Amino acid sequence: MKWVKRFALFIVCLSAAYGAYSLWPKTEPVVDVFYETSFDAVPYGVVGFQSYNAKTGFDLNDGGNNAVWQTTGGTLVLPDHASATNKVPAVVILHGSGGDWSGRNTNMAMFLARNGIAGLGIDTFGARNLRSTDGYLERLQKAPIYTQMADALSALKALQSHPFIDKDKIGVTGFSLGAGSTLYMMFEPVIEATLGESGPRFSAYAMFYGGCMVDFDDFRIEGSPLLIMMGEADESMSIPACEKFRDRLISMGVAVDLIVYPGAGHAWDAPFPQQFFPGKIVTRDCLMHWGPKGEATELTSGKSMDSAINAFSAMSQCSHSDGYTLGRNQAALDKSYLDFLKFLQTTWGLDNS
Repeated sequence: MKWVKRFALFIVCLSAAYGAYSLWPKTEPVVDVFYETSFDAVPYGVVGFQSYNAKTGFDLNDGGNNAVWQTTGGTLVLPDHASATNKVPAVVILHGSGGDWSGRNTNMAMFLARNGIAGLGIDTFGARNLRSTDGYLERLQKAPIYTQMADALSALKALQSHPFIDKDKIGVTGFSLGAGSTLYMMFEPVIEATLGESGPRFSAYAMFYGGCMVDFDDFRIEGSPLLIMMGEADESMSIPACEKFRDRLISMGVAVDLIVYPGAGHAWDAPFPQQFFPGKIVTRDCLMHWGPKGEATELTSGKSMDSAINAFSAMSQCSHSDGYTLGRNQAALDKSYLDFLKFLQTTWGLDNS
């Protein structure tokens, strides 16, 4: 009977090994979905520029020196009057964990362009050859939040050479996951290695329905104004956490405004009606801590976030599946767009007539 037990143990170990192998990130050849473009030749439309696949905070901490570089990109929309003699401000726009397959980034870019501001919607998932049918774990492996931050910082660097853009007036905004990326990029430990200590910086930050559960050993901030927009009925995000974060930044001299939209849930610009979705994963209690070398730890579970498997495990422990409210809320959508525009106009001293 010993051989039966040994054989059974062998099968269990083999199954466990196969399961670990199937979850382990695979090295895949780079597929450049976007083509690198020159802004002199292609000032608007679908554009591409160099970025790197930051899989962890360590990759951001060393500026991508040990990461795989490739072409990322998105859609750049310019105001009609933009020119080399009439430079315009710009906003880098970041999608959520659901990707940009609904065209949310482009809609925002077009809204900004109609109001005199260029919009560059970055497609981090599309640039890594991800599709809407690809699962959450595959997105974590190929394009985690660190990769989105690398794309945004690379976009800021690329826009410095755009002949129609006022490089001193470039902001960043994001939806949900992209809002988290936006918040991280206020912090010097995240951006210094990519942009340099004296390099370009975003001059305005705005978050659409994102969370504020981040902390740093080195809590040095860039210092430009921040706008936080949240839904009153969004159970997936913690308004008290953002209020606490706002107060901390204000105490450090940062101009921060927090706007809560009555009755709105998560993703109030979604293409489907607002409703409660039972069973959806809620991560509002997950607290991310950024260490001195870029190491990321989820504090409630104590687990590292420095690989797709670890991140999946950490998020499984700090989250719950009670569900939350999301979907289109037209009142919040209309008001948030106008609030965002007013924030940019005030921050940059633009004519709002």
